[in-house]
Amino acid sequence: MIYMVEMALSEMDRRVEWEAWYLAHQKMLLTIPGFNASQRFETIHPTPAPFVALHDVDGPEVFTSPAYTSKAGPAGTGEWRTKMTNWSRNLFTGLDHTPDVGLDQWLLVIEENSPAARNPALTLHWMKAVGLDVNVPRRALAIVGSAEMARGFIGTQGVRVCRPLMRRITE
Repeated sequence: MIYMVEMALSEMDRRVEWEAWYLAHQKMLLTIPGFNASQRFETIHPTPAPFVALHDVDGPEVFTSPAYTSKAGPAGTGEWRTKMTNWSRNLFTGLDHTPDVGLDQWLLVIEENSPAARNPALTLHWMKAVGLDVNVPRRALAIVGSAEMARGFIGTQGVRVCRPLMRRITE
């Protein structure tokens, strides 16, 4: 399953500090049984939630486990919780594992009603929201290997073009 967290950072002047905290947070999540991998992204164009984290999890039971509830969740983000705006969390079925997006690739997050959802040049991996906020019914992920192609989707309704902030990390 895919656990997707999306947000903006209200205090961009503290970004370096936030990035260090977030990496430590990801590593902590990977100590929780059921968390298998994590990768973070940032859109290359303005959006209300420019930061996206994709976590590979075993299933919804992870979020009610004592290991998760004692260390993670909204309460586990400390002072940063008030600085992360447009924050949402969705649990998706449809992909068994998070994609491993290379540092020379781009991730497209595509909403169901987007014209890009019908683009034959893309290999779409559709997901259905089944837990947590469920603020979007379905969306797709696509990996693009060309900067030119990725930039071509900027401005397309219902598409976020994201660059990896890091390599995918695993337990």
